[in-house]
Amino acid sequence: MHPHRDPRGLWLLLPSLSLLLFEVARAGRAVVSCPAACLCASNILSCSKQQLPNVPHSLPSYTALLDLSHNNLSRLRAEWTPTRLTQLHSLLLSHNHLNFISSEAFSPVPNLRYLDLSSNQLRTLDEFLFSDLQVLEVLLLYNNHIMAVDRCAFDDMAQLQKLYLSQNQISRFPLELVKEGAKLPKLTLLDLSSNKLKNLPLPDLQKLPAWIKNGLYLHNNPLNCDCELYQLFSHWQYRQLSSCDGLSRGSVLHELQEAAQCLQPEFPQLWRVQGACLGGPPG
Repeated sequence: MHPHRDPRGLWLLLPSLSLLLFEVARAGRAVVSCPAACLCASNILSCSKQQLPNVPHSLPSYTALLDLSHNNLSRLRAEWTPTRLTQLHSLLLSHNHLNFISSEAFSPVPNLRYLDLSSNQLRTLDEFLFSDLQVLEVLLLYNNHIMAVDRCAFDDMAQLQKLYLSQNQISRFPLELVKEGAKLPKLTLLDLSSNKLKNLPLPDLQKLPAWIKNGLYLHNNPLNCDCELYQLFSHWQYRQLSSCDGLSRGSVLHELQEAAQCLQPEFPQLWRVQGACLGGPPG
């Protein structure tokens, strides 16, 4: 026999059950809310090509990929998101008008692994700018107006693997950041092509770890090539490093080799070299 159930007990539970359902529904609306200017698919937010002057407010805390590319953002302040986005791993900010980034701008996104700041109007990389991004692996800064790079700009970025700085106005890059693998121990690709580098400190180049030498891109710079630098690049080419895989295909250094100008005292010691290495980074 089944025990007799009093139906009045069920009626007494209804108010509590209704309140519980209301709270769940209200919480559900907050979780799945999507900013008006964005398209949301699960934990991916695409807010691209909306002519946004500012980052949308009330970004969901569970956001993993945020695309803000092709907008009108000019400044990334410390308070650009009031919500701490601890699950965000990819932030796309390319093709905006960014000319200022606060040194605290990345504190709300401590687990970022991919950051695209390419095609903006950044002019300097100040000290500790990226220090909050301690697990970042890929940083894209190409096609800006960067002229100065502080030697502390990439402090505390021990996980950084790829750094793209091509198509800027850099006339000096602090190679001490990467020599002997001290500050950026996992860096395997450093693209400094298409800048304004003229002089490269030979001792720093010689002390670069092998994995950096194989991923260092310096083509399309107005390098002053002396004999020692020429010999260094020739040695890299002999070792078939990918960063110099175009050295034997019509480069100026190859022409110097054929003319043996380094052995002739009547020739000047410096030559202007457009593209010491012709090979670009892999796509």
